[in-house]
Amino acid sequence: MSANFDFKSVRCPLYGFASLSSRENRLLDTVAMQRLARIKQLAHTYIVYPSAVHTRLEHSLGTLCLAGRICDQLKLPQKQKRVIRIAALLHDIGQGPFSHIWEEPMRWINGEDYSHEGVTKLMISTEPNIGKALGNLKQDVLDIFDGESLGSDIISSSLDVDKLDYLRRDSYHTGVAYGLFDIDRVIRTVCTVPETGRNYLGVQEKGMDALESYRLARYAMHMQVYEHHSRLIADDMFLKAIRLALEDGCIAREDLKISNGANRFVDNFLKLDDFSIQHQILQGSSGNARNLIENIRNRRLLKRALMTPLTREGCPDALKRKKIVNMNRAEIETAENKIAQELDIDPAYVVVHLQSIKIKLYERFEQTFGSRETPIYVKRKNGPVFSFDEESPISASLILKRRLYVFCPKKYVTRAKEIAENIFEVKSVFDP
Repeated sequence: MSANFDFKSVRCPLYGFASLSSRENRLLDTVAMQRLARIKQLAHTYIVYPSAVHTRLEHSLGTLCLAGRICDQLKLPQKQKRVIRIAALLHDIGQGPFSHIWEEPMRWINGEDYSHEGVTKLMISTEPNIGKALGNLKQDVLDIFDGESLGSDIISSSLDVDKLDYLRRDSYHTGVAYGLFDIDRVIRTVCTVPETGRNYLGVQEKGMDALESYRLARYAMHMQVYEHHSRLIADDMFLKAIRLALEDGCIAREDLKISNGANRFVDNFLKLDDFSIQHQILQGSSGNARNLIENIRNRRLLKRALMTPLTREGCPDALKRKKIVNMNRAEIETAENKIAQELDIDPAYVVVHLQSIKIKLYERFEQTFGSRETPIYVKRKNGPVFSFDEESPISASLILKRRLYVFCPKKYVTRAKEIAENIFEVKSVFDP
């Protein structure tokens, strides 16, 4: 590696020593980056897998390592490599407490177009210490997040350094084998594919088996780790606590409105992490919000009363299935209130959860907001380019798992199951 990237080294359990340039080291020392050491990569997954307490900071260093390796494999110019590595390092600075779960309350405050990627760009644009460390590369880094380029594909696409790192890292820290795949083979076979006026990130044909393994790893990790029911209810209890804390003023809604000014928003956002938000609620709120946070911290979780797949097995009527799948937040809260009323308990302790596991690598190209989930291109040696889905030995049709859950305190689960089955006209496959 060029001496430009050997200013300092940090040990990574997956890749050995991660070498940093002096500019990358200055960025690492900013408040925005060090805050990521206080945000768990997998939110409440530690409740199921106790060692899953790794952070967004170590993940960001991992994505930087992989970005550098891909740049070397593609023989990109040194300036382009510097910009892509920095974008990889900074890609998660817009994450809030407990990672992606924080996006939901931020949408309550800022509207449905809110995303952590937008906050990342806002921080790069306005946070003075980041701007000082970036120097003349600031706009080039912003272009990576805003643009459609090879660098953008390396940072955010169907085959990006974010996914390559988190699958391996999450598997390592949870102690499961689901996320393992031949990452060295994937990186050794990445290539550029020219199409419609620019280069896309692709793989050589000889890398297809490793790519298939990567795709299956992503699916298995969602099924067995990311969507585990205990993690889901902990996340939902946290969201209930946040909503109640916003209602009683414990969390100041105005401080988190982007429309009130970018500088004010960024200053307040940088104070938020897993520990500070819990402390704020525990110290400033009374009643249900505080109780919910205390219960999460002490692993006193609400229990499953109902779990049914939204298929013909669980809900034979297709129209009723469609109605459940399309429930909005207000309709879900109405159902929670009705169940709580019949149980004669506070609605804060009833959760209706619609689970939808959608693995985009198993569907043909679909442009979605805030995502660059494009086809993965495969380049044959001295031959044409094709989409990976077209010749994958595994079906490229959409794999979609939908389930309806109802959670409540343990002593009410039998009655809550009966009530929920009547309300939703479904049959639970789980016997509490």
